[in-house]
Amino acid sequence: MLASTGAHAAGGPYAVDDVAIGMPGECQVESWVSFARNRDFIGTTQPACVLKFGSTPVEITTALAGVRGDDVWAAVTGLQAKVILIPVEPRNIGMALSVGMLVDATHGERLTYVNLPVTIKLHDNFRVNVNGGALWAEDVHFTWGAGFEWEFRQRWTLLAEVFGQSGHASDARIQGGLRYTPVKSIDVDVIYGHNIAGENAHWITAGLTARF
Repeated sequence: MLASTGAHAAGGPYAVDDVAIGMPGECQVESWVSFARNRDFIGTTQPACVLKFGSTPVEITTALAGVRGDDVWAAVTGLQAKVILIPVEPRNIGMALSVGMLVDATHGERLTYVNLPVTIKLHDNFRVNVNGGALWAEDVHFTWGAGFEWEFRQRWTLLAEVFGQSGHASDARIQGGLRYTPVKSIDVDVIYGHNIAGENAHWITAGLTARF
C-alpha cells in the first residue's frame, strides 16, 4: 500500500518530480485528494521548507497520507530531503537528488527510496522532466518516469507524464492535467489518470499548493 500513495517522489500530486526547490527560508504546503473508480482513495498533505546546511540549500518535506485500498485504510507518514546537484540555469538542464522514507503506521510497513530528477528546459514555457530511482521495501524495485510542463498561456500549465516501476506494478501508467496559478504563491491542479500500484483504475485528483 505504501507505493500507492504516490508520495515516493514528493512531486506533489504528480509522480514525476522536477529539479526545482525554493529559496532558503521558503516553505510550501502541497495537499491533494485522489479518487478511483474502484473506490480506492488517497488524501495527502506535504509541508516542505528549504533549509541551508553550510552553503547547500536542502528541501525537507514531511508527508501525512490517509490511504484506502481494497476497503482497507492505512495512515502513512514520510520524510524526504532533496538537493540540487546541477541547477537548470544557465545550462538549461539540471539534476537533483531526493532520498526519503515512508512508514505505514497502521500495518508497520516501511519503504525507503532514492530518486534522481532531471529537468530539460526546451523553452521558457516548456520543460521536460525525467526521473530514475529505486525503492526498497521487502524487495528492491527500480522506478522511472518522464513528463512535460507546458505553460501554454498566462496562469495555465498543461502537464502530462508516464511512469512505472519494476516488479508486480511494472505496467506503465499515464496521467495528465491542468494547473491554474491565480497568484504566484498558489497552484490549483486537476488531474486524470492512473496510479502506480493496485488495480489499473481511473483516478481523478484535485490538488492545492500554497507557497510562503
